[in-house]
Amino acid sequence: MGEAPKRIGKYEIVEQIGMGGFGVVYKAWDPFIQRWVALKTCTASDEEATKRFFREAQLAGALQHPNITLIFDFGIEGGVPYFVQEFLSGTDLDELLKQQRLSLAGIIGILVQVCAGLEFAHSRGIVHRDIKPANVRVLEDGSVKIMDFGIAKLMESDSRLTQTGVALGTAGYLSPEQLTGKPLDARTDIFSLGVMAYELITGVRPFAGPNISNVIYQILNQDPLPLRRRNPSCPELLENAVLRCLAKDPEHRYGSVRDLAADLKRVLAVLPSTTKHTTSTGAVREELSRVSHGPERAVTAPTELAARPLQRLPGEAPAPAPRRSRQVVVLLLAVGAALLGVAGWLVLGGPGLFSYDSGRTAPAPPPLPSPTHVAFVPPTPEPTAEPSPTPAPVPVDLFVDPPSLVEVDGRSLGKVQFVTVTLTPGRHRIRQVIEGYREATTEVDITPATRRLNLTLPPFGLLTVMPDLGQPTAGVKVYIDGELLGGLPTTDRKVAAGDRRLKVVWPDGGAFEETITISAAGHTRLTVWPRS
Repeated sequence: MGEAPKRIGKYEIVEQIGMGGFGVVYKAWDPFIQRWVALKTCTASDEEATKRFFREAQLAGALQHPNITLIFDFGIEGGVPYFVQEFLSGTDLDELLKQQRLSLAGIIGILVQVCAGLEFAHSRGIVHRDIKPANVRVLEDGSVKIMDFGIAKLMESDSRLTQTGVALGTAGYLSPEQLTGKPLDARTDIFSLGVMAYELITGVRPFAGPNISNVIYQILNQDPLPLRRRNPSCPELLENAVLRCLAKDPEHRYGSVRDLAADLKRVLAVLPSTTKHTTSTGAVREELSRVSHGPERAVTAPTELAARPLQRLPGEAPAPAPRRSRQVVVLLLAVGAALLGVAGWLVLGGPGLFSYDSGRTAPAPPPLPSPTHVAFVPPTPEPTAEPSPTPAPVPVDLFVDPPSLVEVDGRSLGKVQFVTVTLTPGRHRIRQVIEGYREATTEVDITPATRRLNLTLPPFGLLTVMPDLGQPTAGVKVYIDGELLGGLPTTDRKVAAGDRRLKVVWPDGGAFEETITISAAGHTRLTVWPRS
């Protein structure tokens, strides 16, 4: 392994964090936007691999969705192409599976978020073709990201480039049509998603054997063992949904991931209440951190963040608007009709000011004393003000650093790093939240010339404070810069980056006090004991 370069393009390389078939992945710092990124280079020498690398950048770069890894930039340095994507915290799903069995509610939370990302890609005509746990990452806040569109294909494309991708996927997750070279569509991702779901629920893959040939034979010819034979707690509805995904014939699978997600919603509705609780994103982060410290605790996966796609996947029609405006129109029409009726009654002979000659002889009115003729002058109508034209909505690129939960005028956009929002000119309230850390509310004035907004919060790192062996923890308090952070131990708490004054106070008066440095996107771990 060679020494990592100091800089690629404008990006400052920090360390190598991965290596794949195409090249090397580095953790890097963007000095202009002031954020961590993952920079992926292509070191392959053959032309076909280079084309696939370019293809990954193009396809993934066209997909802007909360459940798909964002691509920021692309370039060539010293003849080596590279692209830059968001730096993801958390754990790849395959690593999570090695450490812990997930709850059924958590599994559904993960699967629905993957469905949401795939539905978005499919709606753009892109099939991933390599869905597997190693290409799904669960972030520390519980959100799920689909990674690696390296062998994805456009549904309408028939180029040679798409025909060579079959051998690149992991064999156990490939669909029958991938193995037999038949045309592919979105249902091939549904099959692979079914394999992943089976593994999440039962702990084993549906098609497994001593060698690739045996695995391929099973995928093409054998039905998997029913899930409830391996996991009796699996609801029948969930078992049926997964087995439908695994149908050999694509015509017998779900027609879309939207249909699969709808059945997953129904499964969540019938899960026992003891397993169907919704956790906060902070609790999800704590559960995920416990996995890294040992297998003694079950993981409660990200059901809260799954709640949004569980309620409505992207592209579904929103709920119908209240019909209040139609009722008001009907009421106004009724009032208008009543007024016309009164006017007609007056004109057609009602008592009062006017009479109407319809060919009949009307009785002579009684003589009036000395009538005086007064000419009727109609009143001058008030000038009608011209209505002000409604300002046209403005598409605004919203950049959020670090990625945060964002609300615009009370409407949640979910976790955002980059998104385009349509806003009417005028004042808008934007709220940015990193749960367990900080939040900020900003009022911005949008004009027809506004094209970009930048939202920032101070960068943060994680802090874990543990007691020294044998030290008491009851009643101990941990402070950062004079503000109470929590008790002891304090685990994976978000703290603003920079030099911070840490103070730990025991009930008997003992204390630990020290200045510590919190690095952005880093994790600081300390062991403390009473020094005084």
